[in-house]
Amino acid sequence: MNLRQEFLFHPPEDKIPLVQPPLKVQSQWGRWIETPEMMVAIIPSGKLEVNIRSPLNLVVTSFGVSSGMAAFNADQLQAYQALPGGFDIVPQGSTYSSVEDASCSVVFGYSPSFLSRIVTVEAEGQTIELQPGQISKTYWGLNVAIAMQEFFDNGQIGGVFYLESVATAVLGQIIYRRSNLSRQIKRPPEFLDPNLLKSALEYVRAHLSQELSLHHIAATVGFSPYHFARAFKATTRLSPYQYVLRCRLELAQQLLQNPRKSLAEVAGEAGFGNQSHMTSVFRRLLNTTPQRYRQEIGSIEPT
Repeated sequence: MNLRQEFLFHPPEDKIPLVQPPLKVQSQWGRWIETPEMMVAIIPSGKLEVNIRSPLNLVVTSFGVSSGMAAFNADQLQAYQALPGGFDIVPQGSTYSSVEDASCSVVFGYSPSFLSRIVTVEAEGQTIELQPGQISKTYWGLNVAIAMQEFFDNGQIGGVFYLESVATAVLGQIIYRRSNLSRQIKRPPEFLDPNLLKSALEYVRAHLSQELSLHHIAATVGFSPYHFARAFKATTRLSPYQYVLRCRLELAQQLLQNPRKSLAEVAGEAGFGNQSHMTSVFRRLLNTTPQRYRQEIGSIEPT
């Protein structure tokens, strides 16, 4: 099942009243993808007037410098500047107003349920709340924006799993820096215990043909998504998404040995969103296409 919906939108008169997602006005202005628990939008550069009460927990990062006047939670407008790689945080239910010359930016929106499970908190049962304001530029902030731009430009390669992985990494960093529980969050483990790693790998391989979720993989070993992703990469040197991609590639290679299976069938059984996604992975990781790979292995005589 495809959990993504994509919309093209154009706020009237370059105003962004994010009353409720998504904005379904269709035109070539901005791009918006949403799943049941999060959304990501690309907002192009230009003069903007923003006056919102946020329906989601919003995190914004930009490709360049944005400047103007802005206010959080109905405070008086003050001089405002956002640098590439920095983040603006607008928690759910809070207000944000601005008149600005905005750079092209990426907006992440998170539901309360997504927010609540992203990290592990020392005191169980406490509610995580983001704090409005800014985080100065970080070395990874601009990379996040570029990654999302490429995701849109390349036909959403990687699907919900990739989107969730990037959104989780961003939100985990924001919670550590600007939330009510910043000092009560458990430190991520340095590595995964071998038995826990084995359980996670077995779960992935057993569900390759399905729509995998970082949240569900992490839950198999009792970790939050953010902590699991960090520990998994420290242990394997691959992100969970990269590992899943390699497993699907291996499965596709096996399935291609059956000449009766169409490329579309192989892509579906290997868990790729579509044949185009499978082809892009083959090109990037093997420098070939599924069709050429099938022809090459068919031409090798058994010894």
